[in-house]
Amino acid sequence: MNKRAFLLIAAIVLVASWARAITAQEAVNRFAFDPSMKHASLTVMFMDIDSGTVIAEHNPDLSVGTASTMKTVTSTTALEVLGGDFRFETKVYAYGKVLNDTLRGNLLIVGSGDPTLGTRYMRGIASMPNEIVAACQQLGIKAIDGRVLTDTSLYPTIPYSSWWDAGDLAQDYGAGVHSINYKDNYVKLNFNIDRKGAIKDARLIPEVPGVTIVDKTRPGVRNFLESMLEYSTQAIAILGTTATGKGKTRHSWDVVIPNPEALLVADVEKALADAGIVINHNEKALGNKDKTVVEIVNHKSPVLTDIIESLLDRSDNMYTHALLRAVGVRSKDFINHGGEVSNAGVAVVRQVFKKWGDDSEALFMKDGSGLARVDKGSARMFCNMLRYMAAREYNGKRLTDLMSRAGKRIGSILPTTELSKTISLKSGSMSDVQCFVGYYPADAPKVAWCILANNYSCSRSTLRDNMDRMLIDVLTPQPEPEPTLDPALQVIDTTKE
Repeated sequence: MNKRAFLLIAAIVLVASWARAITAQEAVNRFAFDPSMKHASLTVMFMDIDSGTVIAEHNPDLSVGTASTMKTVTSTTALEVLGGDFRFETKVYAYGKVLNDTLRGNLLIVGSGDPTLGTRYMRGIASMPNEIVAACQQLGIKAIDGRVLTDTSLYPTIPYSSWWDAGDLAQDYGAGVHSINYKDNYVKLNFNIDRKGAIKDARLIPEVPGVTIVDKTRPGVRNFLESMLEYSTQAIAILGTTATGKGKTRHSWDVVIPNPEALLVADVEKALADAGIVINHNEKALGNKDKTVVEIVNHKSPVLTDIIESLLDRSDNMYTHALLRAVGVRSKDFINHGGEVSNAGVAVVRQVFKKWGDDSEALFMKDGSGLARVDKGSARMFCNMLRYMAAREYNGKRLTDLMSRAGKRIGSILPTTELSKTISLKSGSMSDVQCFVGYYPADAPKVAWCILANNYSCSRSTLRDNMDRMLIDVLTPQPEPEPTLDPALQVIDTTKE
């Protein structure tokens, strides 16, 4: 018989000398304690959606600036309170009787706060001017004795948040929310500067009735210009310095308009005129005895889920603040907030968070969009909100379905991996602030995550790449390799017959 014996030369201790995969918490620590974050205000959390267990965290209860990630707070509240199939309705009434093909009265457009009237950003929305023309034609109206009027009483207070920076108010991203919003509440400002440094041919395209352009520039060594909005005077002011001897230069940029309802009326009147319907502008067209009122148009916005999908993708401040106002003005406690509709909206947000069991004390909210720099929140607050919303459907869609895929929205590393296609997120950024919140995987969320970073000392691109590395390490941990023997320990196998 063959006899096999195994002789061990040394006292063999099996030593597993493999490279251990980094844990989720170690990945977060590596990001949080990078030298570039030494002076940062940072809150991070990764949460298991099914159990609520925290996978990894850093300062999870610290409230810091959120930038546009605050849009998810407003959006989820609007979905919960208004419903995914909610639509804004802007109604048009004919005041007076139609006699001999003439409306003996006025047309009245009643504002509903709809942010999508005439928008550039959503397709398939009916044109309100065309709807009004069609309604008049159906009624046989060929002339309107009175005027096209607007009712803007829904929001009697200022259209923008008092917490927004003054420099933002004239920019397209700083458009306020009115009872009647139209064409995203901004137009193009065009002007020239001649060789003498004078502003020439300044105009808005399209022109907006009642809005003037004020030249507040002064001589300087170069052309350095900006615009400011003067709501109190319905004016756009051009400020800064202009230089002489530079030759004729042309300037053009987008500016907010203080009275979008005037632009809508102008477009309605033009559409009526193009259709051959005469407007007489008789201020006394409607007599005291005739109180006939007929609804002729009920313009409906896209459903709320479509509005939210658009605003989250483009990070639209006006759309989002419009949702906060819509929630606020419909709340039972609106009257208790002195007509300040934004404050009423924030109160509704806190009520919804309380119902969810989320920590509303971590939420510092002044507007719906996050444009206010005082807006703050914590990673735990966001993750709890995302967890609650993970499986809830509104008009057949979940929050994750309304959010964008990561793609190239974070750093330069994530796009080289499949993870960029399987993370849904909302980003937020402003000076010294970079934030992301989202789900993984996007189609069947298992993890809610939040990264809010303020006052970092590296470049934004470096910070985003560091965030990429953390997300990759936390969400796609590598399996540990099989153990191997230390090569210093050898086994001699001797076989004797």
